[in-house]
Amino acid sequence: MFGVKLTSDEEILTYARKLQEKGAQNVLISMAGDGAILLTADGKSYKSPAPKGKLINSVGAGDSMVAGFITGFTESNGNLEKAFHMGVATGSASAFSENLATRPEVEALLATIE
Repeated sequence: MFGVKLTSDEEILTYARKLQEKGAQNVLISMAGDGAILLTADGKSYKSPAPKGKLINSVGAGDSMVAGFITGFTESNGNLEKAFHMGVATGSASAFSENLATRPEVEALLATIE
């Protein structure tokens, strides 16, 4: 998006803040096998390593992460940390599945994150 290669968490957060300057509020960044980072509208950041599992099919994993984040946000009445964990679990569970992950697969991974 910015035409740069980001190599550290601090660089990722710097560019997440640039997205916030452009109007984004909460910025969710997937780093594939390196996990994910969330920068919230109030400046808090959360990082999660990728859960352990065998990559089977990464197609749709990013979209699944966003869907999981939104589900987690809704189900937790706006708790961004819980939403983040649900997003990481959902994206990872989908990457570990031939198709999109099921709710039980997501919940099993979620238990390893929280």
